[in-house]
Amino acid sequence: MGFRFDVVGVGALNLDSIAPVTAAARTLLRGSVDWGAECRVGAATVDAAMRTVHAAAVRVVVGGSAYNTVAALAHTGAGLRLGYVGVAGRLPVPGAPIAERLHRLGVDTEYLRVEPDELSGVCLSLVEDGERTLLVHPGANDRMAGHLESHFEQVVEYLSAARIVHVTSFLDARTPAVLADVLAAVRDRSPETVLSFDPGHVWAASRSVPVAALATMADHVLLNERELQALGTTGDDTWAADRILRVGRPGRFVHVKRPSGVTTFTRSGPLLRARFHPQQFLTTDLVLDATGAGDVYAAGVLAALADGGSHLYDGVRLGMALARHKLLHLADGGHPDFPAVLREWQRQTAAATPDPS
Repeated sequence: MGFRFDVVGVGALNLDSIAPVTAAARTLLRGSVDWGAECRVGAATVDAAMRTVHAAAVRVVVGGSAYNTVAALAHTGAGLRLGYVGVAGRLPVPGAPIAERLHRLGVDTEYLRVEPDELSGVCLSLVEDGERTLLVHPGANDRMAGHLESHFEQVVEYLSAARIVHVTSFLDARTPAVLADVLAAVRDRSPETVLSFDPGHVWAASRSVPVAALATMADHVLLNERELQALGTTGDDTWAADRILRVGRPGRFVHVKRPSGVTTFTRSGPLLRARFHPQQFLTTDLVLDATGAGDVYAAGVLAALADGGSHLYDGVRLGMALARHKLLHLADGGHPDFPAVLREWQRQTAAATPDPS
């Protein structure tokens, strides 16, 4: 069938910031947060905290896992037709609204709900002596379940028109179940649509029935080692991957990301097949910013899958190349170089002997 979109992202939209702890921030938050831990906070608290640290912020960018992946895809210059489903709130710092940023990237936002009077999702990481205190406010992202419910049929039709749908997590209790219903309907309407799922650690460790349903429906489940063991409910990587792949339709893959490379798992009949794809290792002193590197890896894989003529393992190689380049730059500072990374991948792929597996 013909698809309107190559990739549509579905996920939370946040302002991500990493900043050193200031005296003003410590005074503001005294007695209200557990330092060194992840704390869900209210809109007023995170808004005030952002104002105290913004001048000293190391990095302030619009993010969210699916947003990072879609933005990376846009920057490759591959000419992919992109869309996004989510809820965008008001950013607590100066700059263009989230919807405008997506438009500039050429991303369709027909089913992006905009809440200009509600704070966007915010993840503020306060760093002191290597210890991070995470202040997380989901903000407008908590309206995602209602957004999907009120536009259920329209969103199903929208996602069914995509070659690939890439799904990432939300923090509220209602969205996983509603999203699972939406994607089940997409699977029924458009079996050819590829579902990609990056649950993140909170969802992977949740033992939630809807999250398990999302993982079962996904053709590609993208995890780090800790998430694999949480979602697969075992400390053994092979057994964990086997548990994830034991159900669902044939041809599904689990991708496990590590600094040394990526291991892909898939089932061939009753057998589990694993393949390690080595990465050119970067020493710690060369890594400027690891935040979002996994999302950029996903972009490489999805770009290759959207191409249609590329083998998945070539996509893994592109994902690792883009992620490695991202690690060498702060935030999205290296993204303008993605077209060159893509061209080099295309050159190497054309020159390589086809992989029989």
